[in-house]
Amino acid sequence: MDSLEFNRYGNDIVAYNKSLYSEFQVDLFRPEFLSSDPALHYRRLLPADIKGRQGLHLFTYHQKDLVLRHYYRGGAVARFISDSYLWLGLHRTRAIGELQTLCTLRQLNLPVPTPVAAHVRKEGCTYRADIVTRLIPETQSLSSRLAKNPLSVDTWRRIGAVIRQFHDNNCNHADLNAHNVLLDEKESVFLVDFDRAVVGKNTGTTGKKNLARLQRSLLKLKKRELSFHYSGQDFQSLMQGYNTN
Repeated sequence: MDSLEFNRYGNDIVAYNKSLYSEFQVDLFRPEFLSSDPALHYRRLLPADIKGRQGLHLFTYHQKDLVLRHYYRGGAVARFISDSYLWLGLHRTRAIGELQTLCTLRQLNLPVPTPVAAHVRKEGCTYRADIVTRLIPETQSLSSRLAKNPLSVDTWRRIGAVIRQFHDNNCNHADLNAHNVLLDEKESVFLVDFDRAVVGKNTGTTGKKNLARLQRSLLKLKKRELSFHYSGQDFQSLMQGYNTN
């Protein structure tokens, strides 16, 4: 079972999953450190299909493939503040919140990345943060898959059924879009990026908003590139899977 340990290094606070590691040093949240040690097999992933996203940092630590993501601002505020947030207490930081959410979702046996560690650096009344999760092997985002090939009706239904599992467990994904749905080689479905997600509150109307957000994301990608393999019938298939559960 996932269990979090907290360590403080001056202004840096690290929370890590004790079921995976006996310690997790703060340097592992620094890309310049990761790239300096050949044993960590560092590589940077720049997702071309995610406009404005800063990319992910992949590395291997104690024989586990991991993903490091830094928290960046989005929307209009990002033009003025890139990656700092108002400090309201450790357990209200984005990184600790997401790490704890992933622990909860894993206890519910939902298909999410394994939580590994989170880092918060307090700077006066603000903070910056990072999160590390285990890499889900051989996966591509829904957006990447559709840029290359159409999906079968069964796969669309499977996506809908998985989203329904989250809603049935009262999980509200704050940013459900085509980039945050992953598919592996066996067409298994995973959801990622649970920043600001809420678990435990009824998702009746929120679930509908989740689905509408995903649909808008797909339509936006189709509008941007006409060869994108998506149609309204595909979303109907997704909804069939969602409503069958």
